[in-house]
Parts: sequence; structure tokens; C-alpha cells
Amino acid sequence: MAKKDVEQERVRISAPPPMESTIKQVDDVFIVITEAYCPNGHNLIADDNEDFDGYPGIKVLLKSDVNEGIVFLSPFHGDGTKKGFQGWKDGQRLQFFCPECQTPLPTFAKCHCNFENGQDGDLVKLFTSSDLSDSHILALCNVWGCRRSRTIDNWNIISEFLDGQITD
Repeated sequence: MAKKDVEQERVRISAPPPMESTIKQVDDVFIVITEAYCPNGHNLIADDNEDFDGYPGIKVLLKSDVNEGIVFLSPFHGDGTKKGFQGWKDGQRLQFFCPECQTPLPTFAKCHCNFENGQDGDLVKLFTSSDLSDSHILALCNVWGCRRSRTIDNWNIISEFLDGQITD
């Protein structure tokens, strides 16, 4: 995400998240998402989800024109590890749903991943606070294989600070 793509009125680049955040920094190295809600308030992180180094993954339902399946995404920012259904090709655009209520995840912004097929994806959002505020979100690309994501907490772009991805 380029600097000019950042909504500078409300969003700013930040140092690591504050202590009261549901986004946790572990050992001054890892950012872990500990809560992820669909638009209807279902928390997609539960203790019985697939485990990623001791932390439960983020459970989503993914669909294409021919397949659908439950996928668990790593809760560690920047980790592209997935568990569960894996029946898609890199570059395939998918639809994200809440596995509890089947509600589609809303679009946050365009992703400029531009795989070989020339198709960009969309960043879909999960809320990282139970108040379902746009100021606390995790944005994930809906193109299989794209590892771009954004972590925003209290209008601070945590992920961009960590990854050094803000450019002119």
C-alpha cells in the first residue's frame, strides 16, 4: 500500500500496538491476531481451531465457482501458512465468508497483487474488536497465494510499520 493510498485523515502508521489491543506483539518480534469477527459479530478465532505454534488460527469459509472449504489462516502477521481445505490454484480469486453465519466478508480496499493472470484481488476485512469498528481490522487478500494483508488498530497501520511497506 503506497503512502498515497493511505487515508491520512483517519489512518496513520504506528509503532507496535497498545497494551489494550486485541492485536498482540509477542517477544518484540511477532504480531498475533487474537480476535477476528465477521460483520455479524462471530469470533472466528476459537480454542478448538487448528493450532499455529500454540495460537488458534482464523477460521474462514472460502468459495470459488466449483469448490468451497474451511481454511484456517495463521494468526501471525506475515505468515502465509494455511490449514484445512487447499483445493485452489495460486492466483485464483475466492469469496470469503463467515463459517458460522455464511455472511460474505466486506471489501476494505483493492489489493495490487497482480498474479500472472493479470487479476488484482480485493482486501476483505475481519474486525479485530467486538465493537466491529473499521478502526480495528485485519484485511486479507481474496486471491489464493497472495500474502498481502494489513493490520490496522485504532486507525494505526501496524503491519505497514513492521513490514516497511509504506512507499511513495
